[in-house]
Amino acid sequence: MAWWCVQVAHTRVSRAVNLTFRNMLIDEYRALGQPNGCHVYRRVRADDSVSYFFAPAAGEALAAFVNFWEGYECSEPTNLAEMDVII
Repeated sequence: MAWWCVQVAHTRVSRAVNLTFRNMLIDEYRALGQPNGCHVYRRVRADDSVSYFFAPAAGEALAAFVNFWEGYECSEPTNLAEMDVII
């Protein structure tokens, strides 16, 4: 199963978009009954863009978010311990 990444690019509205995206993810996770292994991590980059990394179970359970935000398949990040845990 693949990992997925969604990028929220730095723009004038990126803070609002980022907060909305994060809150919607958490709400959907709760609505799904908080499935096991459904982890999403966040990394804020130097240019204030934000990357969300979906573990395989999260990519499957939250596929609507990944698809809507044009997420792409990626390798498992090697620095998960340094990222914020969203779910």
